[in-house]
Amino acid sequence: MAQPILDSESILKSLHSKQNPFWSQYYAFYSSWYGGIVKDPGPFLLLPVDDHIVHRGDGVFEALKSVDRKIYLLEPHLHRLRDSAERIGLSLPMTLQEIEQTIIQTLKVADRTETLVRIFLSRGPGGFTTNPYDSVASQLYVIITKFNPLSVEKYRDGIKIGKSLIPVKEGWFPQIKSCNYLPNVLMKKEAVDRGLDFTISFDASGFLAESSTENIVIVDQNDILTHPPLDKILKGTTMTRCFELAKKAGIKTAIRPISENDLRNAKEVMMMGTTLNVLPVTSYEAQPIADGRVGDQSKILLKLIEDDTQRGTAY
Repeated sequence: MAQPILDSESILKSLHSKQNPFWSQYYAFYSSWYGGIVKDPGPFLLLPVDDHIVHRGDGVFEALKSVDRKIYLLEPHLHRLRDSAERIGLSLPMTLQEIEQTIIQTLKVADRTETLVRIFLSRGPGGFTTNPYDSVASQLYVIITKFNPLSVEKYRDGIKIGKSLIPVKEGWFPQIKSCNYLPNVLMKKEAVDRGLDFTISFDASGFLAESSTENIVIVDQNDILTHPPLDKILKGTTMTRCFELAKKAGIKTAIRPISENDLRNAKEVMMMGTTLNVLPVTSYEAQPIADGRVGDQSKILLKLIEDDTQRGTAY
C-alpha cells in the first residue's frame, strides 16, 4: 500500500482529526521544545521521537498533586528531580526556581482546583544512539492532568496486594526516578492480571523493596511504624513527609530491613504515594493482615497527610 507524502498543512489537519478519550483529562502542557504553554493540548501533546527520553528512557520525572490550588510538597519533588538528574549527568535546562515558576504558570493556564502535575526532564532530541552527547540540549515538559483519586471504599475496606515476580532494580537505580520504568510497568500489569490492587517486590536477600509506583510500610508487633532502608528503594516524598508528621505526633518510627514474615505478621501495612496519600492494606496473598480490618495508625496518618496538603504552595 502506497503511503501519502504529507506537508505541514496536512499534518496539522490530521492531528486535529485524531481522537483520544484521555485528552479531556489533559489541561495544559509546557514544552521547552515548543517554547511555551499549550492550553487544551490534545493532539499537540508531542515529543520528538529522537528525544533520548523516548527511544532510551534517558530522562527523569516527578509527579505531584495540587489540592485547592495548592501544590503539595513542591520543593521536595523539585529537589528529587534535580538529584535524579545529577546522578545520570543530565543538566537542567533552567534553574529550579525557573522550573517552579513554569509549573505555576502552567497550572494557572490549566485553571483547575485539583490536578496532577507531571514533570519530565529529558536528555533532548538528537540522534538515535545510546550516546547522550548526541542530543542538542536537555528539555523540560510539564503536563497538567486530571487528578483521579481512589474510591472511598479502598480507604474504608483496605486493599489487596501480592508478591511480585518482577526482578527489582539493582544498585543505585532504584534511587533514581528515571523514565526507564519497564519493571514498574510489568509490576502494574502483573497486579491487574492477578486481580490485585498492587504487587510488591522483594530483593535478592528476601527483604521488602517497593511497589510499582508506591512505597510500602508496616506497623510492626512493637507498634513501630517502619519503612525499608533507602538504599534499595526510591525515597518517596509522601512517605518521608508522613514519617516526619508521625514523629511530631509521638508515633515511634524506624528504618530497617523488612522480611516477608515481618509483613505477614505486621499489625498494619500501608501503601504511601502522591496519589494515594496513605492507603491501608488488609490482605497479602489472599491472607488477612492482622484481623483483616483497617488499623488505627493508617487512619491517623491519612488524616495527618490530608491536613498537611493545605500547607502547599499556593498559585
